Amino acid sequence: MKATTSIIKTSRKKLIFAVSFSALLLTASPLMAEDKILATVNGQNVTESQLEIAAAQSKVNFKEITPAQKKLLTEALINRQLVLDEAIKAKYDKTPDIAARVKALTESYIAANYLATIAKEFNIDEQSIKAYYDKNVVGNTPKEYKARHILVKTEDEAKALIKDLEGGADFSKLAKEKSTDTGSGERGGDLGWFTEQDMVAPFSKATAGLKKGELSKTPVSSQFGWHVIILDDVRTMPAAEFNAVKENIKKVLIKEKLNQYLDGLNSKAKIVVK
Repeated sequence: MKATTSIIKTSRKKLIFAVSFSALLLTASPLMAEDKILATVNGQNVTESQLEIAAAQSKVNFKEITPAQKKLLTEALINRQLVLDEAIKAKYDKTPDIAARVKALTESYIAANYLATIAKEFNIDEQSIKAYYDKNVVGNTPKEYKARHILVKTEDEAKALIKDLEGGADFSKLAKEKSTDTGSGERGGDLGWFTEQDMVAPFSKATAGLKKGELSKTPVSSQFGWHVIILDDVRTMPAAEFNAVKENIKKVLIKEKLNQYLDGLNSKAKIVVK
């Protein structure tokens, strides 16, 4: 009966650019002013700034790095330098494929971190966040429905049930006797509280169109069969607390501004897609 869905939906326009570089953005913050040397490998320094980058790429909080983590990452950097030395000796970095990939990664890193710098300059004030909250969170708080249904295999069976119910038959009794949804049938057809997103579309649409206490006048078809529905109650779900969603809203507003920034770049550029 129930269908999986996402509660919060945001625009994807051009945001793939930002999202695809999320790993690179881990190193967008300025590195330490004093770059401590941790080791030397054939005269090449392995530094603390390299360790900080490696920690970010490994999703390790550099400020809380343990001695064991530091040792492992330092060893990894030493090994990387050893292999890099051999690769350069063999002029592996000059091969067309590797050179092209290095160029692409460098360009991606520069663009992504520049975009992160631009995003930090956006002024997302409390008033803007509150306005978005009032319109999109409080203003779009979904309703919950409490309904009962009887599920049968054919439309004719459902029509016959509706006729019996309109004639005074007991809904709960018929649900227990006739419903192929045995789970709710044992409860007299009771489905409990649910949102429109919880149920398959035809069922949700039909339920939302009923008034409290109203029986569906015609059978409702879904992939499960034919439903006869009665709406027992409806209520509005409480909105999430402002402080609980404040940071998420700020991220959404930053993404919107990034979209506007990218729109501006596109409008001024001469782009020829071939």
